[in-house]
Amino acid sequence: MDKVTKHFSFLLLILLLSSCSAHKETAYQQHIPPPQPGLHIQNSDGYHPQIESSNQRKIIVQHAIKNLGIPYKWGGQSPQTGFDCSGLIVYTHQKADIIIPRTAKAQFYNSKVVSRKNLQIADLIFFKNPKKNKVFHVGFYIGDGIFVNAPGKGRKVTYGYLNNPYFKKRYVGSRSYL
Repeated sequence: MDKVTKHFSFLLLILLLSSCSAHKETAYQQHIPPPQPGLHIQNSDGYHPQIESSNQRKIIVQHAIKNLGIPYKWGGQSPQTGFDCSGLIVYTHQKADIIIPRTAKAQFYNSKVVSRKNLQIADLIFFKNPKKNKVFHVGFYIGDGIFVNAPGKGRKVTYGYLNNPYFKKRYVGSRSYL
């Protein structure tokens, strides 16, 4: 089994073991739609990015997945207080010894551009507010069109899907601090 297949299998196992907590939550009326259980995930272009195996990427993704189910808290950036979307990004990057800006907007404008077809685990996915056309939401790419994010008030850290029409329409780009 080659290195990429081993890493993909490991991520898939983590997703399967962690998915129970994401499916138990109640869907609230928020600016982010609820997860789509049972949805077959596949990138629209059929591209499956090679999984980067750096220790920092692993640490970031492990901490993102470890915090699934933690409640959303505006301004929160720890498992004890809860997370907002950019606070989750700050927290997990700190665990990998990377200091980054606090807000989604600052994270977007102060990181290196990554094309969607070259996404790797731990890269950041950004979305805009369609009414104001401003960056307002961020999550972590974890592979195969799936990301982890803190979606909004009344919700918990959960999975999102890049092929979800809501996210397709609002996607503004991908970035990385790695």
